[in-house]
Amino acid sequence: MVRKNKNKEGKIKRSKKVVRKTSPASPKADMAKSGRSKKRAKPRVYKKSQVKKIKIRSSQKTIKKPERGMTLRGIEAQKENSKKIQNLTAVLLIVLGLFVGSLFVDIAQFVTKNGYSERALREADVFELGDKTWVAYQEPAIKVDILVADDEENCPTCKADEILVWMKKFMPTMVVNEISESSLAGIKLINKYDLKTIPSFVFDEKVQEASFFKEDQVQEIFERKENGLVLNATALGIPAGKYLETPGEKAGDIVIGEKDVQVKLITFFDFQCPYSRIFYEAAKEARGEFVADQLTMVYKSFPLDLHGQAISAALAGQCAYQQGRFEEMADLLFANQQNWGVTEDFKIFEQYALRIGLDKKQFDECTNSEESQELIQESINQGDQFGIAGTPASFIGDEFLNGIFQKEGIVEIVNEKLQQN
Repeated sequence: MVRKNKNKEGKIKRSKKVVRKTSPASPKADMAKSGRSKKRAKPRVYKKSQVKKIKIRSSQKTIKKPERGMTLRGIEAQKENSKKIQNLTAVLLIVLGLFVGSLFVDIAQFVTKNGYSERALREADVFELGDKTWVAYQEPAIKVDILVADDEENCPTCKADEILVWMKKFMPTMVVNEISESSLAGIKLINKYDLKTIPSFVFDEKVQEASFFKEDQVQEIFERKENGLVLNATALGIPAGKYLETPGEKAGDIVIGEKDVQVKLITFFDFQCPYSRIFYEAAKEARGEFVADQLTMVYKSFPLDLHGQAISAALAGQCAYQQGRFEEMADLLFANQQNWGVTEDFKIFEQYALRIGLDKKQFDECTNSEESQELIQESINQGDQFGIAGTPASFIGDEFLNGIFQKEGIVEIVNEKLQQN
């Protein structure tokens, strides 16, 4: 035992070890127990040169004892390091085995002339493998995510097969990944890039490195969103197969009818478009077939670039609506398309304003204000978001009407929506 005592100064003083000695039993006592006497043998003394070393073999592995003074944490760390070394050795052996294996494969391909090395592929422009011919391009691999419909069989216009065939003529290195609209990946894609239509095409940033992207006006058909580029399919003349949502009302929309109704007919139109005139007349007649709380017309200006006076006509219609005379101005503008369509100034629209009894000063202030111009631009932007490329483009409930519809067709669709409600 080791005892600690304190000296006079208060310091701990280590005491000497106390060893209790026990005397062995005497030979006389042993002989007394055994009942016979035995002469004590004199111990034999060997020289150092006469002593042979004896090796003891053991079948068990030598277990390395932890060093004296190591803590339990140190012992565990030592075991952990030993395991890591064993794992790294195993990985090294695997990599070495793969390298040697691939080396033998390359040699076999070289001897049999079957297969291609990386160097050979880099230098080849065209090579054949089986029943396929591979062509090298000086273009990056371009990843494109395509949002597709769940029920493509019931939506033939939702399929992107024909579009992809055409696009691969310009971007042959596309790597296509089709994503279903209702899948988790599809929902994330819709929310991330604010997609409105099916099919939708989202390219990765490598598309900017393609030679196709560097051609004139190509960049205008792509819209950068987040870390990708969304293709404006309608700018390429690709119609929307299906709409994920319909455009809602906004400030500046021209609303004819009550706001709280069962069905709304929303139309993007252009006063200078002859097809918009036909649709406007048919929709106006169809509205007469329903009571006030059943159908409301919502008109959104969407002047096309090919019509030189379309924006001026849109301003005239917007400012006539401000004074409660939109239908009178719309009737006049559609009836005289050929007259004002060939003009280059705004004078003829001022004459129309006077003809339908608008306040001239108020009309001039409205048509010259930035606010009126911004309202029309917002309608154009909304149409672009929904892939509108031409007029008329209409929505009845959640159904899209592309182009001209006669009165009977509009009435039939509105009745279907009323029954659903």
